[in-house]
Amino acid sequence: MDRAEQKTTKPHRIDWRLSLRTKWTLIVAGTMVLFFAIFAGVLYQSMAQILLSREQGSVQDTLTAVEQRLAPLKGEVTMNSVNPLLNPNYINADTDSLPIPKQQTNFFSDSLIAKLSREDITVSVYDLHGGLVFTTRSPEAKYTSRTAEGFQYTRSDGGKHLIATRQVHSATTNDHIGTAIVYDRMDTFNASMQRLLWQIVLIGILVFVLIVIVALVLMNKLIKPIRQMTETMTVVHDDPNTDVRVPALKGNDELSQLVGEFNGMLDTIQRYIKQQQRFVQDVSHELRTPVAVLEGHLQLLNRWGKDDPQVLSESLGASLQELDRMKHLIQEMLDLTRADNAATTYPNAVTLVLPVLKTVYNNTVMLHGDFQIEKDFDLAPDTAIQMYRNHFEQVLIILLDNAMKYSRNRKEIHLSAATDQSTVSIVVQDFGRGIAPKDLPQIFNRFYRADEARSDMDVSGNGLGLSIAHRLVTEYGGDITVESVVDHGSVFRIDLPLYKGELPPEEAAEAKDDHDDDDELPPGIIKMS
Repeated sequence: MDRAEQKTTKPHRIDWRLSLRTKWTLIVAGTMVLFFAIFAGVLYQSMAQILLSREQGSVQDTLTAVEQRLAPLKGEVTMNSVNPLLNPNYINADTDSLPIPKQQTNFFSDSLIAKLSREDITVSVYDLHGGLVFTTRSPEAKYTSRTAEGFQYTRSDGGKHLIATRQVHSATTNDHIGTAIVYDRMDTFNASMQRLLWQIVLIGILVFVLIVIVALVLMNKLIKPIRQMTETMTVVHDDPNTDVRVPALKGNDELSQLVGEFNGMLDTIQRYIKQQQRFVQDVSHELRTPVAVLEGHLQLLNRWGKDDPQVLSESLGASLQELDRMKHLIQEMLDLTRADNAATTYPNAVTLVLPVLKTVYNNTVMLHGDFQIEKDFDLAPDTAIQMYRNHFEQVLIILLDNAMKYSRNRKEIHLSAATDQSTVSIVVQDFGRGIAPKDLPQIFNRFYRADEARSDMDVSGNGLGLSIAHRLVTEYGGDITVESVVDHGSVFRIDLPLYKGELPPEEAAEAKDDHDDDDELPPGIIKMS
């Protein structure tokens, strides 16, 4: 038999795993039943001690009454001397000849009759040789030489019994004249404890059933979000782009937070999937044109360019230009993809605003001397935002480059910054061609370029710069807006949350240095910030 046949004949393994609901229900029910059992056990023992104390007290009183009844005797107890004292028939017949004060006769008679009439109590009296001289009923309590004085518990016939033994002494001579034994079957006690035990068992069963029902209801309520998450994950596994989510729970407990985090995780995963799909689509769409141009020039070179220096030069130049365009396009698309996860990549980054503004301003002035760039930075040196420094610098460069790209005759740009109690605002204003109202809602979309920009051969770009800036700003909790008038220019405004925490050591040192530099300006120089 080969290995494949052995696998097919292998017996199916039964899965004995319990569901989470069953485990939690059993744990809760078992714990509650354990607590109930402990409570019931303590209650049962307490009731037993109380009833035993009562039984022991009753037997003690009976022994005392018998002892006091026999105490007037001067010699060893005999049948003839004990029966008149303890037998109710003798007591009721004639009390004049009894060796006790007459005024105590009725009291002892009533007390003994009450105690000796109990059906579950047997009173026996033995002489000094262990001979039975009196018993109230049969079977009598057995006496042996080893019978110890005091109380002794025995168990027979499914119940608990009490035997009390006491030596009787003569009140006159103080000699030992006999032994009294009280045998208490404790019928009332045994019946009461049996009834209490059954009540505890029945109540325990009822409590267990109720606890299981309540636990199942609670577990169903607790497990429902987990079950919904499992079902949702199954749907997402089959269709990653589905909009199915776990319904939000009422309240603000751990389960509602778990559901919120779970849905947020699904949104993030779905966003990553869409980003990947969109990136592939954008790459395939945008690279199609330069690849086609390269292919055309290579075919041209293959046919005629090898022998024509002019065709060779033009084709090589055009091919290099398209390659450079492809390089910039790929870099911008990578920047856009990274911008989608900027805040999560640098969650604790803190950046001073003023040093970055000055750096970008100085670099722009140096590289574009034909532009007049005005600055107005109304910021304190320690003004900071929670944003990665390179990302903040990239946004400023994109906006300034965009302003210069679409400027016409008036090559002037204003860069300003200010702050309020919660926000840092940065404004970039140009005086160029402006943006048509129909294009304003679309300028932050990927690869979008207005018709005027597409027709202008002097304006290069792939339509990704503003998308990158918009994505970076929104990833860090900010907002970017634009106002524009055709033929008069545009105003881009960035609003970023002001960082109010303690500055990291490097940023704190940089802010102090910047403040010291401003304080040491030469006389006659007006401070602009």
